[in-house]
Amino acid sequence: MKPFKNIGLGLTAYTEALAMIRRLRLWKFMAIPLGISLLVTISVSALAWNIKSIAAEYFKGFWPWEFGANLMANLGGIMGSIGVLLVGFIMTKYLVLALSAPFMSTVAEKIRTDLRPELKPKARNEFWALLWRGLRLNLGNLMREVSLTFLLLIFSFIPPFGLITTPLLFLIQAYFVGVGNLDYSLEAFFDYRQSKSFLNRYRGLAVGNGILFNLLALIPFIGVIIVLPLSVSAAAIAVLKHTDLETPNNKF
Repeated sequence: MKPFKNIGLGLTAYTEALAMIRRLRLWKFMAIPLGISLLVTISVSALAWNIKSIAAEYFKGFWPWEFGANLMANLGGIMGSIGVLLVGFIMTKYLVLALSAPFMSTVAEKIRTDLRPELKPKARNEFWALLWRGLRLNLGNLMREVSLTFLLLIFSFIPPFGLITTPLLFLIQAYFVGVGNLDYSLEAFFDYRQSKSFLNRYRGLAVGNGILFNLLALIPFIGVIIVLPLSVSAAAIAVLKHTDLETPNNKF
């Protein structure tokens, strides 16, 4: 039952996150990540709009009859846009998580200093080291999520598996994005391999954090603004209050 308990802890950490952000005045650290998020989101939206026109022309030319040609063009354009937006949504969150790593680490550090001042980081990572770690972790998670998504979509055509494909896809997406959020609080204590070993013990926290991340990200415009600061703060609270995080002399 521990994984389910950890999922609940990952979810409830969000209730403390907003108050923590306000009390520690962490919004000022969110400007650059917010800019990255908006830039990536606008780029994906613009691409989806252009794909709509290209797909509409393709389907209109592909349709051999004059009757229904406009309908096929409109349907093709809509399907093309939806496809780009779905792929873009997956890619956007990982790009934002990776590129925001140096800034979100500062937020995690501020929360650690407030909640667990006795924990001493082994070292203060440099900007480029944090950026490289963020890219390595999140782009790796992107490839794993895409691979698992493709595999599950194949199984979805088999009737018994089709019933569980959608919830499994949602949980997989939640897990990988949650891992990215939790790692911001771990990079001051563990190297890349140690962090992955630690996260394997607390998969439930990652899932719980990622569930609300994905739901908040679906809110038009406002979701882009609030999702990153809230989810990273909630992840830091979950790690610091609900794990046996130790000093750098850990034995992973």
